[in-house]
Amino acid sequence: MSSETGGVTIIQKTGFGNNDRKEDSLKEDSTLDAVCDTELIDVQKKMELRIKALEGLVNNTRVIAFLRSPKADAPVEFISRGIESFGYKADDFTSGKVTFKDLIHPDDFDRVHLELTENALEGANDFRQVYRIISKKGHERIVEDRTAIMRDENRRIIYYQGVLEDITDKQ
Repeated sequence: MSSETGGVTIIQKTGFGNNDRKEDSLKEDSTLDAVCDTELIDVQKKMELRIKALEGLVNNTRVIAFLRSPKADAPVEFISRGIESFGYKADDFTSGKVTFKDLIHPDDFDRVHLELTENALEGANDFRQVYRIISKKGHERIVEDRTAIMRDENRRIIYYQGVLEDITDKQ
């Protein structure tokens, strides 16, 4: 028997087979095994709270935080609500409707992509770029992109995480 409780599945092992009687089973094992690790639940809740706190913090700043796959055509895993300042919704990116390539000015894309590739191949852990983006309404903005390269234990790239800051008015 199993039940769902707050996102955690609790499984109770009764030991009854098709022909087993309840009394026989209770004589063999008078305890019911419940698979429920309250310490694990606490850790999961703490992690969820931390994620929500970080998202709230980032969503209330002028920077745009992102987490994206190294695969060019993959949707963005996370992008903060700051992207709305450029006329886009976060869901435009997480759904794959809009990609990072779509955001970068076409005249800057090859340079930006080359710098990203070189940094990744050279083993860099992070790097900084300045380039133009195109807002949803077609306006050019200049951003500073600070990206960290997340790698697995074999040094393969698993994510790019970083922040974009609109520096148009600082130029």
